[in-house]
Amino acid sequence: MATRETTRPLATLMTHIASDLAYLVQTEFRLARAEMGEKLSAASNAGVYLGLGGAVALAGLIILLLDIARWIAVAGLPYEWGLLLVAVVSLAFGGGLAAMGASRLRKSALAPERTLQQMREDYVVAKEHVR
Repeated sequence: MATRETTRPLATLMTHIASDLAYLVQTEFRLARAEMGEKLSAASNAGVYLGLGGAVALAGLIILLLDIARWIAVAGLPYEWGLLLVAVVSLAFGGGLAAMGASRLRKSALAPERTLQQMREDYVVAKEHVR
């Protein structure tokens, strides 16, 4: 009569479980590192384009604001008051945009979502196997 291989000693079984768990944790850390690298690389590339676009747009915005102040002066308000009015409106608008950008940045945290989801799934599977 053949004996089954499922009657291994408990110590051997626990050693295999610990080894598999260690390998799983290492794999999850590698996945998290790779995912964070991808996200940081994408953020850095986007940052370069944002910086270049912002520099070019800033030059155009300065010229436009000076023209608006000149148009206000042509309309009858002294040039200095036109500059002040344009500066106040620009600062208020810029502050609003900066606040909106800061709140959106907080909402889209750079957490490795795929890795966290995979770790949750691994936890559920490991929990089921322990039972």
